[in-house]
Amino acid sequence: MHNVRHSSGYLRRQKGGCWPIDEANRPCEIDDDVTTTRYYPTTTEERAKFVNPKTSRTVTLFQYRVYDACAQIPPGHFTTYKHLADALGSGPRAVGNALRLNPFAPLPIPCHRVLTSNYFLGGFDGDKHTKIFFKRAKLQKEGLEFDDDGFVQLGLRESRLFADFKV
Repeated sequence: MHNVRHSSGYLRRQKGGCWPIDEANRPCEIDDDVTTTRYYPTTTEERAKFVNPKTSRTVTLFQYRVYDACAQIPPGHFTTYKHLADALGSGPRAVGNALRLNPFAPLPIPCHRVLTSNYFLGGFDGDKHTKIFFKRAKLQKEGLEFDDDGFVQLGLRESRLFADFKV
């Protein structure tokens, strides 16, 4: 592992927290769907009964808190795992783990709108190599722009960052 200085000024690790987007991993077909809306339980009774098809387990109360907050991020905007975690009084890894298991994407829970604290795409659906192309395509379809390394364009970082969570 070695450190690389990105144009954003952030020092990133080649292997670890931020990784290079390897075009060799690009899937032949890119899923850029940002319109499909899935069933989302809203009552206590519905939530207690809903079984996540990704895990075959019920969704936890913490996961619902993460999903409810994530649902507030408007199209064309993003937040970071840290901003979301701070709003919930939790940690970024716990938020990331909840989003990795999100069965309600792309809507009503748009987990593709959550990025790393240095404005890098981060993982998507538990994957850091091929599905990252899906995440970027979804965000680009909603109006965000990225540099070749997967970082939000400098001019959009402040204007498109959402942090006004109501929890």
